[in-house]
Amino acid sequence: MLSDFVSRFLSAFFPERCVFCGKVNYLENSVCVHCAQNAERIEKPVCPKCGRGVKNCDCRRRERYFSALCAPFYFEGVVRRGVHRFKFRNAVRNAEAFSLMMAECVRENYPDVSFDCVVGVPMIKADIKARGYDQCAILSQGVAKHLGLVYDGTIIEKIYKTKSQHSLKAIMRTGNLTGVFAVTDASRVEGKTLLLCDDVSTSGETLNECSKMLYLAGAKKIYCAVLALAKK
Repeated sequence: MLSDFVSRFLSAFFPERCVFCGKVNYLENSVCVHCAQNAERIEKPVCPKCGRGVKNCDCRRRERYFSALCAPFYFEGVVRRGVHRFKFRNAVRNAEAFSLMMAECVRENYPDVSFDCVVGVPMIKADIKARGYDQCAILSQGVAKHLGLVYDGTIIEKIYKTKSQHSLKAIMRTGNLTGVFAVTDASRVEGKTLLLCDDVSTSGETLNECSKMLYLAGAKKIYCAVLALAKK
C-alpha cells in the first residue's frame, strides 16, 4: 500500500516521459502511443552480418571480425530524436528503457549463444568529461543487467580522439579508426564469447575495429548489439 502511494506521488511530480519524444506519457509506459507507432523497427528476415532487414541490406555479407549484429530499430524519425536526447540532452534516465529494448533484441537474435561478458565501445576520457557521462557504458551495463551477465568496462579502451564516423564519407570510415582501440589485458578475453554494445551503428566500422582488436587479443567470438542502425 505504501509503495503504491509513493509511486503515485512520484508520478504526479515526476511523470513518465516518452524516451523518444520526451513528452509526458500518462500511460506510464516508456514509449508513447505516437512514437510506438512511428518508431521504425527492423523488419524480418534480417541479414545477420549487418543487422538490417534483407530489403535494406547492402553489405553483401562481407567478412567482419564480429559474428553478427542486431538492433531493434532503424536510426530514423522518432528513434533518431530519442537517441539525440539521450546522448546530447542529458536524458540519462532513458538508458533503462533503451537497454531493455536491446536486451530483448539480443535474446531474440542470439537465443543459443552463451556470453561470457558484455563490453561497450569505449569513449576517450576527454569526451566523457565534456558530456558528463558515457552513454555507451551506461547502455552496456543495462544490457548486462537485463541479461544476467557480467559487464566489464575496462577490457578495451580508446586511445585518441577521432572524427565522428557519421560525418565522413564511407571510403574514409575504416582508415579513421585504424589503431584507435586497444585491449588492456588479453588474458581477460582469451577464449571468451563477448557481447559488444554501442548506441548507434552507421556503417559497422566502429564495431568491426573494436571486434578486430578483441579477436586479435584471443576472443573466441564477438556478437554485437546496438539500439539503432542507420538505414541504407
